[in-house]
Amino acid sequence: MKRIIVYTRAWRSGVGLYAQGLVEGLAAAGSEVTFIAPAGYPEDRTAHLAKVRRIRPVREVIDGGSRLRRASFSLARVAGGLGALLAARFTSGRFIVSIPDPFVFAVWPLMLLRLTGAKVIFVCHDPEPHSWSLPARWRWLERAGYRAIYGCASLIVVLSEAGRAPLVRLFGVPPGKIVVSPHGAFDVPAAGPSPGSNTLLAFGTVRRNKQVALAMEAVIAAREAGCPVRMIVAGAKDPNDPAYLDECRAIAARCPEGLIMETGFITDERVNDLLAACDALLMPYTDFNSQSGVAVMAGMAGRPVIAAPAGGIADLIVAGLAAVEIPQPVDLDGVTRSILAFYAIPSAEWSNRAARGRVLLNEALAWPRIGRQLAGLFE
Repeated sequence: MKRIIVYTRAWRSGVGLYAQGLVEGLAAAGSEVTFIAPAGYPEDRTAHLAKVRRIRPVREVIDGGSRLRRASFSLARVAGGLGALLAARFTSGRFIVSIPDPFVFAVWPLMLLRLTGAKVIFVCHDPEPHSWSLPARWRWLERAGYRAIYGCASLIVVLSEAGRAPLVRLFGVPPGKIVVSPHGAFDVPAAGPSPGSNTLLAFGTVRRNKQVALAMEAVIAAREAGCPVRMIVAGAKDPNDPAYLDECRAIAARCPEGLIMETGFITDERVNDLLAACDALLMPYTDFNSQSGVAVMAGMAGRPVIAAPAGGIADLIVAGLAAVEIPQPVDLDGVTRSILAFYAIPSAEWSNRAARGRVLLNEALAWPRIGRQLAGLFE
């Protein structure tokens, strides 16, 4: 079987774990793989796979150091990664790219791969950006960058059915160029039975489309209605919208006994602790058309969600994710009522539903199945 080159700049958090899971799935399905990505954090699960050749560009410096040092490591990572990507063309014409480098660096190597006859499958995690990187007056330039990247792809893989329409509407991608392949199951330990702790969890980057502020207001409203619920908000600020974290902190200051914030990068060990301690994850997402790695993680840990059926979350609920669906359009009253509806059901019942959901999701989101599907796209 011909070798498949998998390339990403991601090495931590959900997108890094996705790439590692995909490589594991391709290898389990029988493919020979060259995996080009910085060393995984906190561990590199692909390091000892027999069918995988591992190439590790340097990591960026995330915390600490001077601006010059951070820039130097970032450029070294870009140069090392893209150099290895182009060199891999001599060994294969089959490429899967997930989370590429910034447009100004990535588009030229991808164009060169296509011009030399390679087939490039692009895994599109967020068909429409959760938050744009450039100011509004430069939005046209950022859109052009996305169009260029999508134009370099032979096929584009989206992680949910909801991802098709934005690619066609916003970027003019031909529908026949888009394939749906689910986000694979994260390898997280089962969190055990519901603790009945009256604790909810909002996890991940604190972004506006996740409606974290609304979730916090709903917890306050549920408490005022007599439900002794509290919520932990755990995650890093959105680098494109750092003011939103300040807004959430101001809400938390109004109800310190019911709202707890843990900001910054959350380690895997702490994630496992948070999942074990919570009854459910609260996810009133809007303007969301990608798959939620957080919802996948919740389901695989055996935790239900109180969630709007937005984007790929709807697919997960159909597949078996235990959930209370927040009515749409999402508003404060609907989120509050959904919290109260969740706590009207005994925790033992939620434990049973979530355990069944974990089994169903593990089958539906198995990485070897996804690996076979993506490898088959090259045929």
